[in-house]
Amino acid sequence: MPEALRALADWALAQPEIWRAVATCDVENRASARVMEKAGMRCEGVLRRRTIHPNLRPEPRDCRLYARVKDD
Repeated sequence: MPEALRALADWALAQPEIWRAVATCDVENRASARVMEKAGMRCEGVLRRRTIHPNLRPEPRDCRLYARVKDD
């Protein structure tokens, strides 16, 4: 999975009009966070009460924001 995410981010960042590739995951989802890290994305912070996961609870949950940016 990290290879697929890296390939997608590489393709997106090769487009002249795209400067950032971003992804989020629930703060408790370490497996998804690790995939993003292996794909070269960096954690930029936590988005508080960002996403509702109806299968977990009805209130919004915190999510980690990961990104890769185009080199200058």
